[in-house]
Amino acid sequence: MSITLLPTIGLLLLGGVPHAISEDFSITTSGESILWECPSMIAADLEHYEMLYTVNSALVLVSYAGFEFGPFDVTDMIPPEVIVTWEPSAGPAPLDFMWHEVVTPEDQNPPSLAYDWIVEIDAAGNISWRGENVFLGEAEYDLGWPFGVVTVQIEEGTINANLEIYEVVNPCYEDVDANGTVDVSDLLAVIDNWGTCPDCTEEIPGDVNFDNVVDVTDLLLIVGSWGPCTG
Repeated sequence: MSITLLPTIGLLLLGGVPHAISEDFSITTSGESILWECPSMIAADLEHYEMLYTVNSALVLVSYAGFEFGPFDVTDMIPPEVIVTWEPSAGPAPLDFMWHEVVTPEDQNPPSLAYDWIVEIDAAGNISWRGENVFLGEAEYDLGWPFGVVTVQIEEGTINANLEIYEVVNPCYEDVDANGTVDVSDLLAVIDNWGTCPDCTEEIPGDVNFDNVVDVTDLLLIVGSWGPCTG
């Protein structure tokens, strides 16, 4: 199943609270927790929401030998699987789109950069991006002449991102192969992908409820939605 595209009907809704938002934002931290409150609101009484979060760029200020350098673009330090994050959530609000962990590099202890983030919608339709457990560590970086490649301390990090949240009418997640019908081919996808996948970075075919486990819950959801997807 592919990521659902932003419905234009939500963007053009006249009167009332919109059924879709798209906002660019920038957050900066020196190690403290972060809270960004979206200037737009979304209707809080929808049945199905989807979120698409995209990191457009990441910048850091670093220090070495008592001097500060930067900002440097370190977007390539962000793991590719968290550059773009898509999550669904059933409504109505309040709701959230699950915690997400960023650790880079994964094979370095302690890492150069780590934080957890979550997007939440409260009961009134207010949207926020929250970052916690921020860790700014050391990294190897080429500062150029006369320093060359040295170990620097990350002092400050900035993320420039885009957040989209939109209503999805009848998402029919049980239609694993996206052919418009929940049928035996979707059951076979569950069987073929049965089990856990904690390291998966993309949607697992058959993981209907998006919990990184293909199990009897997904099977029952498919059976319970058997037949054509109707909008």
